[in-house]
Amino acid sequence: MLSQQLELLSESPLQWTSVSYVTPEIQKKEIRPFVLLALKELEGEPDSRTSSLQNANKFAAVRSIVRHVARLRSATKEPWSASDMQIFLEGLRLSPECAAELTAFLCTDKIYENIPKHVRVKPGIVNMQWKIDLSLSQSNIQLENATPQRSKEIMNRDTQVILIFNLTDGQMKTYRLSISKFHELRYIVASALKSMIILEKRKCMKRD
Repeated sequence: MLSQQLELLSESPLQWTSVSYVTPEIQKKEIRPFVLLALKELEGEPDSRTSSLQNANKFAAVRSIVRHVARLRSATKEPWSASDMQIFLEGLRLSPECAAELTAFLCTDKIYENIPKHVRVKPGIVNMQWKIDLSLSQSNIQLENATPQRSKEIMNRDTQVILIFNLTDGQMKTYRLSISKFHELRYIVASALKSMIILEKRKCMKRD
């Protein structure tokens, strides 16, 4: 079973197809300069040497990895696990020596300090819990001494659905929704999932 961090790092595996063609050619001595150049670009201060690199394909591969890992750093509370990072990088066909060298950089939190906020991603959802809160509706029914029909109306109006989300960065978010808003949310999520399934089935979204 994948750890949460490794699952996060390994999302969208098809995006690494072109990178994996190049990574076996990368040498350990190239990792450090490529990482430093990639970080400069992310920080908005690109180095002029980038445009004249002889090994542009190798640099592009390392840059893609650095950008991916830097974006996701804000989506998890704990520092990157070195073992998970090594597994991820070796899965991209980097040699064990290169993967270890790159892991040492990517698992050092200091390198992410100057990454602009717009580059980062929002934390993901670890799990969601929900429960029904009847306290307000029951209180209002008692206050009005409501008839059965009126009680039904009050229950529908004042009953709340509480959603509790645990996020990958350790936060817990709680939201209260009326029954009508909860059903509206269900419809929106179901429609979005249906649209995603339709898009995935189209030929233009498939890669050879």
